[in-house]
Amino acid sequence: MCGDDKRKACNASWDMTTSKVSIPAALSVDANKYDPRDPRVTESVCYTGLAETYLVEKFSRDEAFWSRYNVTPGWTYFGAHDGMFRQIPATYREKCGSYDPHRRPWFVAASSGPKDIVLVLDVSGSMGGYGRFGLMKEAAITVIETLSVADKVAVVIFGTNARVLNGQELLVRATKENKDTLIAAVKKLRLGENTNFHRAFLEAFSLLERTFQVESTTGCHVAVLFMTDGTITTGPGSNEVIQLVEEKREEFLTDFGRTMTIFSFSLGNRADEAVTKTIACSTGGIWIPVGDNDSNLYGNDIISAMSSYYKLFALGMGDSGNDEFVAWVESHEFFHRKRMGTTVSAPVYDRSVTPHLFLGVVAIDAYMEALERILGEDAMSSNMLQRFVDLSTARCPKIELAACQLDALR
Repeated sequence: MCGDDKRKACNASWDMTTSKVSIPAALSVDANKYDPRDPRVTESVCYTGLAETYLVEKFSRDEAFWSRYNVTPGWTYFGAHDGMFRQIPATYREKCGSYDPHRRPWFVAASSGPKDIVLVLDVSGSMGGYGRFGLMKEAAITVIETLSVADKVAVVIFGTNARVLNGQELLVRATKENKDTLIAAVKKLRLGENTNFHRAFLEAFSLLERTFQVESTTGCHVAVLFMTDGTITTGPGSNEVIQLVEEKREEFLTDFGRTMTIFSFSLGNRADEAVTKTIACSTGGIWIPVGDNDSNLYGNDIISAMSSYYKLFALGMGDSGNDEFVAWVESHEFFHRKRMGTTVSAPVYDRSVTPHLFLGVVAIDAYMEALERILGEDAMSSNMLQRFVDLSTARCPKIELAACQLDALR
């Protein structure tokens, strides 16, 4: 239901009697034919089609329920782990391929749970080559945009020295206002000189420690996303950097009961892969090389590589103790209808196999005007925002990752 010919959409913008499937342009055969090039995506289309009858019946029940508040029901949809997206009602779009569920807060929130995120970004002079600096900023912005009010976030930048962006003393909650402020600062970043890994991690760990000490964290998972294209050119060497990381990880676990996972991204063909790989693996994290061409998993797609960190958490949340976990996101403008609303979502697993297999995220939209009528509160009030925060952080899901799952990601 997209393209130039509206007759393909039965001369209607909406069809409440069927669901619609879409995939991001990157997963299609070519720019004009939106057929999956990966057979696993085709499989996701097929197995989710089994839910068609249920989706249609559910939407009909939703219409009856929401009619009591004089509003139409929001969408129900499923974003698969491979990028496929199925929604009801089906909608006509002039352009296909522009929507990627992986880059939406409702998907990341449900698949990774509340988390403390610190992005550590290399702004040394070497990042100016091959357009890496601009791509890194775009990737960092994508990660920030996908966070929800359940998360807390900060950005550390480093070259010869290191500093916390915007002078933050602590991690801040990932509200729209705070995310917009961080994104604006990332866009203004400028290149520096040398590359000091030790100073970068020291600044990030100091920030986390201050936040732990005043108990201003989510209390859940801690992830450090470290991105560089170079080798150490100033400051302590690789052995000292690795020692610092291992000592701080043990200290955080012993003193604060917090497990820190580091995801490292080596950009370009000249990056020091040995150090970045060791740092990630020593913390149970993942090292991802991103080349200047398409010679590896992510090719030169820094954005997809950096935003893939949630996959580790998603696999680890398959434990049966997380059966009832749901996530809420702050009110936002819906992608399709351009109306304000919120989304409640939950991860979906195939628990008939061991270890449990992450399939994707199911979600339901609700319009803020409907919640206003039910709760009697202004949709944009601080009380409404606090409701979403409380709902989103009410539970910290347990993450247990089998060795084979971690190896598969690596």
